Amino acid sequence: MSKPAPNKPRSIEAKFMSAALHKGAATLTKQKMRTTFLAFAAHAKQRRYGQVDPATVTEKQLRNYVGSRIDADISARTIQNEMSHLRRAIRGAGRGEWADALTNAELGVPSGTRIGTGKVVDASVLAHALERAAPDTRTWIQLERCLGLRREEMIESHKSLTQWEAALAGGQSFITIRHGTKGGRVRDTHIPEPYRPRALDAVRAALAIVAERRYLVDAPTNHAAKQQVQGRFAALGLERENSGHSLRRAFCRDNFEHYLSERCSRKEALALCSRDLGHGEGRGRWVWNNYLRSTYESEN
Repeated sequence: MSKPAPNKPRSIEAKFMSAALHKGAATLTKQKMRTTFLAFAAHAKQRRYGQVDPATVTEKQLRNYVGSRIDADISARTIQNEMSHLRRAIRGAGRGEWADALTNAELGVPSGTRIGTGKVVDASVLAHALERAAPDTRTWIQLERCLGLRREEMIESHKSLTQWEAALAGGQSFITIRHGTKGGRVRDTHIPEPYRPRALDAVRAALAIVAERRYLVDAPTNHAAKQQVQGRFAALGLERENSGHSLRRAFCRDNFEHYLSERCSRKEALALCSRDLGHGEGRGRWVWNNYLRSTYESEN
């Protein structure tokens, strides 16, 4: 009788990923964490740390990793995010107090800003894109612009179009977004009354497309769908500062100004915008910095 093969030791990145997922994570977060842990594993191998894991990693090893990322010209924000991923894994291994006590400054992490530079889509660029776009591409653009959908949410919106049409046609003030959301979190997005007709038009245009084919974006896989949308948007000039995310910024600005017109305070308006975008009501300042600030500052 042959002896059973010995268990192959898990890789460093697998150990960190397993510990980091003790509370679950959204798909995009998992992808970003995996990138971090692969980079840390490569560093550990190069420095000959051996089978380091979240339960044994030391402050010196983390500091050396930060130094290597700085030497590689990795941005401050990326290094900050990577340390957040590594801390998450260390907490998952039961070393939460140690991880929380170890500050970025002590590890040599460079300071960075959380203020984004993205602006609302340029109106003339958007108008030109809509004029030149194929019917299905025009609908994708309008769904992101008029409903504030993320790319993944737009791609999977065929699952909700009927419900959205009924809600908007019936005078409901919000739509419920269930599919393609970050972390699988369902949200209600407010569509102010002045903007409901254009939102309803976008939904009905999308329904006309899926009446002729199975998916709104006709592609064999989700990844292929994203590539197709990105390629078509870029060909129409919706790239760089006018990329798809700038369409969500335009939606955000409309809602923000509507809330202000309804006599909400600036803080209340931003909290409501944060909710509409799927970030939760506690991130109003972050929404201002990353969705609106650059646009308003450039207009002054």
